[in-house]
Amino acid sequence: MKYRLAGALALAAAGLLIGGGTSYAADAGVYTGTGGGWAGWTENGDTLTVCDLSSDSHGVRGYIYTPNSSSDPGNGTVLIKGNDPSNDGNCATFAKNLSETSHISIKVCEYAGDVVTACRYAAIR
Repeated sequence: MKYRLAGALALAAAGLLIGGGTSYAADAGVYTGTGGGWAGWTENGDTLTVCDLSSDSHGVRGYIYTPNSSSDPGNGTVLIKGNDPSNDGNCATFAKNLSETSHISIKVCEYAGDVVTACRYAAIR
């Protein structure tokens, strides 16, 4: 019995080493410039979560995007965009399957109507 358990554990470990080759998993989160909102990325499930953290006249908008370039890392092609319009104790989630090999960043901003302010961003992978 002891030898079967050891054999099973060895096979499982080998499977992890062989099967784990190209994983680029990275979770990330960023707060708005005022701290009134937050956006987070969960790699396992490709999910953007957007949270309005303050009761003011602003909602919070999150983006997952491919940056334009290293000289313009805060802007690019938007892959996922989502809003949390009010601080009601609930965050909004948005899921979309993205390629594991593409370079992506996360950005969060406050918004009121068409005016977008207090943006912050971070590279994910």
